[in-house]
Amino acid sequence: MILVLCESIDFSARWIAQAMERRGQVVMIITGEALAEAVWEHRIGKTGADTEIRLRCGTRLRGSDTSGVLNRLSFIPAAWLHRYGGPDRGYAIQEMHAFYLSWLYALPGPILNPPTPQGLCGNWRHLSAWTALASTSGLDVRPFHQCSTGGLVSTLQPTPAKRLYVIGKRVVGPGFLLPHSAGCVRLAKAAGTPLLSVDFEPDLAGDWQMTGASVFPDLLEGGEALADAVTEALTDFHQDITEN
Repeated sequence: MILVLCESIDFSARWIAQAMERRGQVVMIITGEALAEAVWEHRIGKTGADTEIRLRCGTRLRGSDTSGVLNRLSFIPAAWLHRYGGPDRGYAIQEMHAFYLSWLYALPGPILNPPTPQGLCGNWRHLSAWTALASTSGLDVRPFHQCSTGGLVSTLQPTPAKRLYVIGKRVVGPGFLLPHSAGCVRLAKAAGTPLLSVDFEPDLAGDWQMTGASVFPDLLEGGEALADAVTEALTDFHQDITEN
């Protein structure tokens, strides 16, 4: 079973869950709100870790029931945050974040995207960090400028960005951007984020430059080609989706 973790307002996650079901997969969506209301048993031992979640509706889910995970939880569910108050609120949030990290890390099968301390579905890097990482990955990047007051400085008029999606070793998007595929795969590998969107805009000469990336992309924009790639990545047990 493929597990889709998302907030209730994440319509693109629900769309791709339905797309995977149309491709013959058994898919279960669990929202952040449902997780906040569930009863948890998280066990860690010498043989590894496993979790049993008893949802309010009566459904029981063990980690071993899943064969792949589409993880769209960017942070601990908002429903948890309303339960914390007082001087220890920050500490309680950190502890719950660590608990979710442990649970997600222990889930079997491929995961798009694995958790990090900087975000449950990947590291939410600043644009400057994405620019530097993309440059070292071989992508042509738009130079990054920032003034002393913290604002970004642009020397070009903004134009609508075009987007490539990396899913493991596959890349989908406009054909004229596909020559940048190898660099995008290297960027996703370096970021530790198998599912990544990479934005491009043309410079004054018309050459396409990387201008941003996201660990939480709009999946609807990727269309059926993206749904095919995500399904393949989550059902191919012999493929390392983080492999370059």
